[in-house]
Amino acid sequence: MRMLIFSVSYRHLVTVLSNGNLPFSGVSSSRATFSVLLSVVFLDNLGFAIVVPYLYFYVLSLGGSTFLYGVLLASYSLMSFIFTPTIARLSDRFGRRKILLAALAVASLSYFIFGAAQAVWLLFLGRMLSGTTAATVPVAQAYVADVTTKNIRLRYLGLLGAAAGLAFIFGPAIGGTLSGLFGYAVPSFLASALAFTNLVLAYFLLPEPASFNIKKTVVSFSALVGILKQRKVVLLLAQYFMFFISFVFLQASISPWLQTVFGFGSLETGLIFFYLGVVSVTTQAALLPMLSKRLGRFAIISLGIGFFIIGLFALSVASSLAVLLIVAAIAAFGYGIQYVALNTLISINTPESAQGGALGVAWAIAGLAQALAPVLAASAFSFGVSVGFVGLVFVLSALISLATTPMIAMFKKIAAEKT
Repeated sequence: MRMLIFSVSYRHLVTVLSNGNLPFSGVSSSRATFSVLLSVVFLDNLGFAIVVPYLYFYVLSLGGSTFLYGVLLASYSLMSFIFTPTIARLSDRFGRRKILLAALAVASLSYFIFGAAQAVWLLFLGRMLSGTTAATVPVAQAYVADVTTKNIRLRYLGLLGAAAGLAFIFGPAIGGTLSGLFGYAVPSFLASALAFTNLVLAYFLLPEPASFNIKKTVVSFSALVGILKQRKVVLLLAQYFMFFISFVFLQASISPWLQTVFGFGSLETGLIFFYLGVVSVTTQAALLPMLSKRLGRFAIISLGIGFFIIGLFALSVASSLAVLLIVAAIAAFGYGIQYVALNTLISINTPESAQGGALGVAWAIAGLAQALAPVLAASAFSFGVSVGFVGLVFVLSALISLATTPMIAMFKKIAAEKT
Protein backbone atom coordinates (compact mmCIF):
# COMPACT_ATOMS: atom_id res chain seq x y z
CA MET A 1 0.00 0.00 0.00
CA ARG A 2 2.75 2.47 0.95
CA MET A 3 4.73 1.71 -2.22
CA LEU A 4 1.56 2.18 -4.31
CA ILE A 5 1.01 5.63 -2.79
CA PHE A 6 4.68 6.44 -3.36
CA SER A 7 4.51 5.36 -6.99
CA VAL A 8 1.42 7.46 -7.66
CA SER A 9 2.79 10.49 -5.78
CA TYR A 10 6.22 10.55 -7.39
CA ARG A 11 4.74 9.88 -10.82
CA HIS A 12 2.47 12.87 -10.22
CA LEU A 13 5.48 15.10 -9.60
CA VAL A 14 7.06 14.10 -12.88
CA THR A 15 3.72 14.28 -14.73
CA VAL A 16 3.36 17.88 -13.63
CA LEU A 17 6.60 18.60 -15.44
CA SER A 18 5.35 16.97 -18.62
CA ASN A 19 2.07 18.85 -18.95
CA GLY A 20 2.73 21.89 -21.06
CA ASN A 21 5.83 24.02 -21.36
CA LEU A 22 7.73 24.95 -18.27
CA PRO A 23 8.52 28.66 -18.19
CA PHE A 24 12.14 28.10 -17.22
CA SER A 25 14.65 30.72 -18.19
CA GLY A 26 17.46 29.55 -20.44
CA VAL A 27 17.47 25.84 -19.64
CA SER A 28 17.43 23.34 -22.48
CA SER A 29 15.48 20.13 -21.88
CA SER A 30 14.04 21.81 -18.80
CA ARG A 31 11.55 19.06 -17.99
CA ALA A 32 14.27 16.40 -17.93
CA THR A 33 16.59 18.65 -15.93
CA PHE A 34 14.00 19.40 -13.28
CA SER A 35 13.00 15.72 -13.08
CA VAL A 36 16.64 14.86 -12.34
CA LEU A 37 16.77 17.60 -9.68
CA LEU A 38 13.62 16.16 -8.07
CA SER A 39 15.25 12.72 -8.03
CA VAL A 40 18.42 14.13 -6.46
CA VAL A 41 16.42 15.87 -3.72
CA PHE A 42 14.28 12.78 -3.10
CA LEU A 43 17.21 10.36 -2.82
CA ASP A 44 19.22 12.78 -0.67
CA ASN A 45 16.40 13.16 1.84
CA LEU A 46 15.56 9.45 1.69
CA GLY A 47 19.07 8.59 2.88
CA PHE A 48 18.73 11.05 5.76
CA ALA A 49 15.26 9.81 6.73
CA ILE A 50 16.27 6.15 6.74
CA VAL A 51 18.51 6.54 9.82
CA VAL A 52 15.98 8.51 11.91
CA PRO A 53 13.96 5.63 13.48
CA TYR A 54 16.90 3.73 14.98
CA LEU A 55 19.23 6.56 16.04
CA TYR A 56 18.19 6.32 19.68
CA PHE A 57 18.55 2.54 19.83
CA TYR A 58 21.90 2.65 17.99
CA VAL A 59 23.30 5.00 20.64
CA LEU A 60 22.10 2.74 23.46
CA SER A 61 23.52 -0.37 21.78
CA LEU A 62 27.00 1.19 21.88
CA GLY A 63 26.76 2.06 25.57
CA GLY A 64 25.43 5.59 25.17
CA SER A 65 22.64 7.24 27.16
CA THR A 66 19.50 9.21 26.46
CA PHE A 67 21.49 12.36 27.14
CA LEU A 68 24.10 11.39 24.53
CA TYR A 69 21.29 10.70 22.08
CA GLY A 70 20.06 14.26 22.60
CA VAL A 71 23.57 15.61 22.12
CA LEU A 72 23.92 13.55 18.94
CA LEU A 73 20.75 15.11 17.54
CA ALA A 74 21.95 18.56 18.49
CA SER A 75 25.36 17.94 16.89
CA TYR A 76 23.77 17.53 13.47
CA SER A 77 21.79 20.76 13.80
CA LEU A 78 24.85 22.59 15.12
CA MET A 79 27.00 21.54 12.16
CA SER A 80 24.19 22.49 9.81
CA PHE A 81 23.93 25.89 11.47
CA ILE A 82 27.69 26.49 11.16
CA PHE A 83 28.39 25.18 7.66
CA THR A 84 25.19 25.60 5.63
CA PRO A 85 25.44 29.38 4.99
CA THR A 86 29.07 29.13 3.85
CA ILE A 87 28.58 26.06 1.65
CA ALA A 88 25.39 27.42 0.09
CA ARG A 89 27.14 30.72 -0.59
CA LEU A 90 29.99 28.85 -2.30
CA SER A 91 27.41 27.62 -4.80
CA ASP A 92 26.86 31.26 -5.79
CA ARG A 93 30.53 31.47 -6.77
CA PHE A 94 31.45 28.00 -8.04
CA GLY A 95 28.14 26.66 -9.28
CA ARG A 96 25.22 24.64 -7.92
CA ARG A 97 26.25 21.36 -9.53
CA LYS A 98 29.78 21.31 -8.11
CA ILE A 99 28.60 21.98 -4.56
CA LEU A 100 25.82 19.40 -4.81
CA LEU A 101 28.30 16.76 -6.02
CA ALA A 102 30.73 17.53 -3.19
CA ALA A 103 27.97 17.42 -0.58
CA LEU A 104 26.66 14.10 -1.87
CA ALA A 105 30.15 12.58 -1.73
CA VAL A 106 30.57 13.67 1.91
CA ALA A 107 27.06 12.41 2.72
CA SER A 108 27.90 8.96 1.35
CA LEU A 109 31.05 8.85 3.47
CA SER A 110 29.20 10.02 6.59
CA TYR A 111 26.56 7.29 6.37
CA PHE A 112 29.24 4.65 5.78
CA ILE A 113 31.10 5.77 8.93
CA PHE A 114 27.78 5.74 10.78
CA GLY A 115 27.06 2.16 9.72
CA ALA A 116 30.56 0.92 10.53
CA ALA A 117 30.62 2.58 13.97
CA GLN A 118 31.73 0.42 16.89
CA ALA A 119 31.89 3.32 19.34
CA VAL A 120 29.71 6.31 20.14
CA TRP A 121 32.37 8.79 18.99
CA LEU A 122 32.14 7.33 15.48
CA LEU A 123 28.40 7.92 15.52
CA PHE A 124 29.15 11.55 16.35
CA LEU A 125 31.73 11.74 13.55
CA GLY A 126 29.29 10.34 11.00
CA ARG A 127 26.43 12.48 12.18
CA MET A 128 28.44 15.69 12.29
CA LEU A 129 29.82 15.05 8.80
CA SER A 130 26.24 14.52 7.68
CA GLY A 131 25.29 17.86 9.23
CA THR A 132 27.79 19.66 7.00
CA THR A 133 25.90 18.36 3.94
CA ALA A 134 22.54 19.85 4.94
CA ALA A 135 23.35 22.61 2.43
CA THR A 136 22.00 20.38 -0.34
CA VAL A 137 18.52 21.72 0.48
CA PRO A 138 19.20 25.47 -0.01
CA VAL A 139 21.54 24.76 -2.94
CA ALA A 140 18.76 22.82 -4.68
CA GLN A 141 16.39 25.69 -3.90
CA ALA A 142 18.91 28.14 -5.38
CA TYR A 143 19.10 25.91 -8.47
CA VAL A 144 15.34 26.32 -8.88
CA ALA A 145 15.72 30.09 -8.40
CA ASP A 146 18.32 30.10 -11.20
CA VAL A 147 16.00 28.47 -13.70
CA THR A 148 12.61 29.97 -12.85
CA THR A 149 11.05 33.39 -13.02
CA LYS A 150 9.70 34.97 -9.86
CA ASN A 151 6.11 34.51 -10.97
CA ILE A 152 6.26 30.71 -11.09
CA ARG A 153 8.96 30.01 -8.49
CA LEU A 154 6.40 29.16 -5.80
CA ARG A 155 5.07 26.25 -7.86
CA TYR A 156 8.45 24.65 -8.48
CA LEU A 157 9.76 25.15 -4.97
CA GLY A 158 6.55 23.42 -3.93
CA LEU A 159 7.40 20.43 -6.12
CA LEU A 160 10.89 20.38 -4.65
CA GLY A 161 9.42 20.35 -1.15
CA ALA A 162 7.05 17.56 -2.14
CA ALA A 163 9.96 15.41 -3.35
CA ALA A 164 11.66 15.87 0.03
CA GLY A 165 8.37 15.16 1.79
CA LEU A 166 7.98 11.85 -0.02
CA ALA A 167 11.38 10.80 1.29
CA PHE A 168 10.34 11.53 4.86
CA ILE A 169 7.20 9.44 4.38
CA PHE A 170 9.01 6.31 3.27
CA GLY A 171 12.51 6.71 4.73
CA PRO A 172 11.57 6.03 8.36
CA ALA A 173 9.52 2.98 7.33
CA ILE A 174 12.48 1.57 5.39
CA GLY A 175 14.98 2.33 8.16
CA GLY A 176 12.78 0.97 10.92
CA THR A 177 12.07 -2.25 9.04
CA LEU A 178 15.65 -2.94 7.99
CA SER A 179 17.12 -2.13 11.40
CA GLY A 180 14.63 -4.46 13.03
CA LEU A 181 15.46 -7.31 10.64
CA PHE A 182 19.18 -6.89 10.01
CA GLY A 183 20.59 -4.50 12.62
CA TYR A 184 21.72 -0.90 12.40
CA ALA A 185 24.57 -1.29 9.89
CA VAL A 186 22.44 -2.43 6.93
CA PRO A 187 20.13 0.62 6.69
CA SER A 188 23.11 2.92 7.29
CA PHE A 189 25.01 1.32 4.42
CA LEU A 190 21.87 1.59 2.30
CA ALA A 191 21.78 5.33 3.03
CA SER A 192 25.44 5.53 2.00
CA ALA A 193 24.72 3.63 -1.22
CA LEU A 194 21.78 5.92 -1.99
CA ALA A 195 23.98 9.00 -1.56
CA PHE A 196 26.63 7.48 -3.85
CA THR A 197 23.99 6.55 -6.44
CA ASN A 198 22.70 10.09 -6.18
CA LEU A 199 26.22 11.38 -6.78
CA VAL A 200 26.54 9.31 -9.97
CA LEU A 201 23.07 10.36 -11.13
CA ALA A 202 23.82 14.05 -10.61
CA TYR A 203 27.28 13.79 -12.19
CA PHE A 204 25.96 12.40 -15.47
CA LEU A 205 22.47 13.88 -15.71
CA LEU A 206 22.33 17.17 -13.77
CA PRO A 207 23.85 20.08 -15.70
CA GLU A 208 24.86 23.42 -14.30
CA PRO A 209 21.95 25.84 -14.87
CA ALA A 210 22.40 27.45 -18.28
CA SER A 211 21.57 30.81 -16.75
CA PHE A 212 24.36 30.41 -14.20
CA ASN A 213 27.43 32.27 -15.39
CA ILE A 214 30.50 31.19 -13.44
CA LYS A 215 31.99 34.62 -14.04
CA LYS A 216 28.94 36.56 -12.90
CA THR A 217 29.20 39.03 -10.07
CA VAL A 218 28.90 37.33 -6.70
CA VAL A 219 28.12 39.45 -3.69
CA SER A 220 30.84 39.76 -1.09
CA PHE A 221 30.29 38.59 2.45
CA SER A 222 29.80 42.16 3.66
CA ALA A 223 27.33 42.81 0.85
CA LEU A 224 25.43 39.63 1.75
CA VAL A 225 25.23 40.78 5.36
CA GLY A 226 23.89 44.10 4.10
CA ILE A 227 21.21 42.31 2.08
CA LEU A 228 20.21 40.17 5.04
CA LYS A 229 19.98 43.27 7.25
CA GLN A 230 17.34 44.83 5.04
CA ARG A 231 14.15 45.22 7.04
CA LYS A 232 12.01 43.07 4.77
CA VAL A 233 14.56 40.23 4.76
CA VAL A 234 14.99 40.43 8.54
CA LEU A 235 11.23 40.08 8.92
CA LEU A 236 11.17 37.02 6.64
CA LEU A 237 14.08 35.34 8.44
CA ALA A 238 12.52 36.06 11.85
CA GLN A 239 9.26 34.55 10.65
CA TYR A 240 11.16 31.55 9.25
CA PHE A 241 12.76 30.98 12.66
CA MET A 242 9.47 31.24 14.54
CA PHE A 243 7.72 29.05 11.99
CA PHE A 244 10.24 26.27 12.57
CA ILE A 245 10.07 26.71 16.35
CA SER A 246 6.30 26.29 16.12
CA PHE A 247 6.58 23.30 13.79
CA VAL A 248 9.19 21.51 15.92
CA PHE A 249 6.97 22.00 18.98
CA LEU A 250 4.36 19.97 17.10
CA GLN A 251 6.84 17.47 15.68
CA ALA A 252 8.58 16.77 18.99
CA SER A 253 5.38 16.48 21.03
CA ILE A 254 3.06 14.52 18.77
CA SER A 255 4.46 11.09 19.72
CA PRO A 256 4.18 11.43 23.54
CA TRP A 257 0.83 13.18 23.10
CA LEU A 258 -0.54 10.31 21.00
CA GLN A 259 0.71 7.81 23.56
CA THR A 260 -0.82 9.74 26.48
CA VAL A 261 -4.19 10.57 24.91
CA PHE A 262 -4.83 7.57 22.67
CA GLY A 263 -2.42 4.94 24.01
CA PHE A 264 -0.71 4.69 20.62
CA GLY A 265 2.55 2.79 20.26
CA SER A 266 5.26 3.11 17.62
CA LEU A 267 3.19 1.42 14.89
CA GLU A 268 0.12 3.63 15.26
CA THR A 269 2.28 6.73 15.65
CA GLY A 270 4.21 5.81 12.51
CA LEU A 271 0.94 5.52 10.59
CA ILE A 272 -0.11 8.98 11.81
CA PHE A 273 3.20 10.43 10.60
CA PHE A 274 2.70 8.64 7.29
CA TYR A 275 -0.77 10.17 6.98
CA LEU A 276 0.51 13.68 7.77
CA GLY A 277 3.31 13.26 5.25
CA VAL A 278 0.85 12.31 2.52
CA VAL A 279 -1.26 15.39 3.27
CA SER A 280 1.79 17.67 3.21
CA VAL A 281 3.13 16.21 -0.05
CA THR A 282 -0.28 16.43 -1.70
CA THR A 283 -0.50 20.06 -0.61
CA GLN A 284 2.88 20.96 -2.08
CA ALA A 285 2.65 18.90 -5.27
CA ALA A 286 -0.99 19.32 -6.24
CA LEU A 287 -2.86 21.97 -4.25
CA LEU A 288 -0.19 24.67 -4.06
CA PRO A 289 0.29 24.93 -7.85
CA MET A 290 -3.48 25.45 -8.20
CA LEU A 291 -3.55 28.04 -5.42
CA SER A 292 -0.63 29.93 -6.98
CA LYS A 293 -2.71 30.49 -10.11
CA ARG A 294 -5.57 32.04 -8.17
CA LEU A 295 -4.03 33.77 -5.16
CA GLY A 296 -1.15 36.15 -4.56
CA ARG A 297 1.86 35.24 -2.44
CA PHE A 298 0.66 37.13 0.64
CA ALA A 299 -2.78 35.56 0.45
CA ILE A 300 -1.20 32.11 0.16
CA ILE A 301 1.10 32.51 3.16
CA SER A 302 -1.73 34.05 5.23
CA LEU A 303 -3.86 31.04 4.32
CA GLY A 304 -1.08 28.71 5.45
CA ILE A 305 -0.63 30.49 8.78
CA GLY A 306 -4.38 30.47 9.40
CA PHE A 307 -4.83 26.76 8.72
CA PHE A 308 -1.76 25.86 10.78
CA ILE A 309 -3.01 27.84 13.79
CA ILE A 310 -6.55 26.44 13.55
CA GLY A 311 -5.18 22.91 13.29
CA LEU A 312 -2.95 23.35 16.34
CA PHE A 313 -5.66 24.85 18.55
CA ALA A 314 -8.09 22.10 17.55
CA LEU A 315 -5.45 19.42 18.06
CA SER A 316 -4.93 20.54 21.67
CA VAL A 317 -8.44 19.40 22.58
CA ALA A 318 -8.88 16.48 20.15
CA SER A 319 -10.14 13.38 21.93
CA SER A 320 -11.32 11.06 19.14
CA LEU A 321 -9.50 9.50 16.21
CA ALA A 322 -11.86 11.06 13.65
CA VAL A 323 -11.27 14.56 15.02
CA LEU A 324 -7.52 13.88 15.22
CA LEU A 325 -7.34 12.93 11.54
CA ILE A 326 -9.28 16.01 10.45
CA VAL A 327 -7.45 18.64 12.51
CA ALA A 328 -4.03 17.06 11.91
CA ALA A 329 -4.69 17.27 8.17
CA ILE A 330 -5.60 20.95 8.56
CA ALA A 331 -2.31 21.61 10.38
CA ALA A 332 -0.31 19.62 7.77
CA PHE A 333 -1.98 21.60 4.98
CA GLY A 334 -1.01 24.87 6.65
CA TYR A 335 2.55 23.69 7.22
CA GLY A 336 2.97 22.62 3.60
CA ILE A 337 1.88 26.01 2.31
CA GLN A 338 3.93 28.07 4.78
CA TYR A 339 7.19 26.22 4.21
CA VAL A 340 7.17 26.75 0.45
CA ALA A 341 5.76 30.28 0.57
CA LEU A 342 8.42 31.50 3.02
CA ASN A 343 11.25 30.03 0.96
CA THR A 344 9.79 31.66 -2.13
CA LEU A 345 9.53 35.08 -0.49
CA ILE A 346 13.11 34.86 0.78
CA SER A 347 14.29 33.90 -2.71
CA ILE A 348 12.50 36.62 -4.66
CA ASN A 349 13.50 39.33 -2.19
CA THR A 350 17.24 38.71 -2.53
CA PRO A 351 19.41 39.38 -5.61
CA GLU A 352 20.03 36.58 -8.10
CA SER A 353 23.74 36.71 -7.20
CA ALA A 354 22.98 35.94 -3.54
CA GLN A 355 20.41 33.14 -3.81
CA GLY A 356 22.64 30.44 -2.35
CA GLY A 357 23.87 32.62 0.49
CA ALA A 358 20.41 33.89 1.47
CA LEU A 359 18.69 30.50 1.30
CA GLY A 360 21.65 28.96 3.15
CA VAL A 361 21.27 31.44 6.00
CA ALA A 362 17.54 30.68 6.12
CA TRP A 363 18.23 26.94 6.36
CA ALA A 364 20.84 27.54 9.09
CA ILE A 365 18.23 29.51 11.03
CA ALA A 366 15.88 26.55 10.65
CA GLY A 367 18.65 24.29 11.97
CA LEU A 368 19.07 26.52 15.02
CA ALA A 369 15.34 26.33 15.67
CA GLN A 370 15.46 22.54 15.36
CA ALA A 371 18.28 22.42 17.89
CA LEU A 372 16.54 24.62 20.47
CA ALA A 373 12.85 23.74 20.16
CA PRO A 374 12.83 20.04 21.18
CA VAL A 375 14.03 20.82 24.72
CA LEU A 376 11.49 23.63 25.07
CA ALA A 377 8.73 21.42 23.64
CA ALA A 378 9.56 18.55 26.01
CA SER A 379 9.44 20.91 28.99
CA ALA A 380 6.13 22.39 27.82
CA PHE A 381 4.62 18.94 27.30
CA SER A 382 5.72 17.77 30.77
CA PHE A 383 4.28 20.90 32.37
CA GLY A 384 1.01 20.41 30.50
CA VAL A 385 0.74 16.85 31.77
CA SER A 386 1.47 17.99 35.33
CA VAL A 387 -1.35 20.58 35.28
CA GLY A 388 -3.85 18.27 33.55
CA PHE A 389 -3.80 19.87 30.07
CA VAL A 390 -1.90 17.48 27.79
CA GLY A 391 -2.53 19.64 24.72
CA LEU A 392 -0.89 22.74 26.22
CA VAL A 393 2.20 22.34 24.01
CA PHE A 394 0.02 22.66 20.88
CA VAL A 395 -1.58 25.83 22.22
CA LEU A 396 1.90 27.29 22.74
CA SER A 397 2.86 26.20 19.22
CA ALA A 398 -0.23 27.96 17.84
CA LEU A 399 0.55 31.13 19.79
CA ILE A 400 4.10 31.18 18.42
CA SER A 401 2.70 30.86 14.92
CA LEU A 402 0.11 33.54 15.65
CA ALA A 403 2.93 35.91 16.65
CA THR A 404 4.22 35.79 13.07
CA THR A 405 1.10 37.43 11.64
CA PRO A 406 2.23 41.00 12.43
CA MET A 407 5.54 40.22 10.70
CA ILE A 408 3.89 39.24 7.44
CA ALA A 409 1.62 42.31 7.68
CA MET A 410 4.67 44.56 8.15
CA PHE A 411 6.45 42.84 5.28
CA LYS A 412 3.45 43.36 3.01
CA LYS A 413 3.39 47.05 3.93
CA ILE A 414 7.11 47.48 3.20
CA ALA A 415 6.77 45.65 -0.12
CA ALA A 416 3.84 47.86 -1.10
CA GLU A 417 5.82 51.02 -0.28
CA LYS A 418 8.67 49.96 -2.57
CA THR A 419 6.40 49.28 -5.56
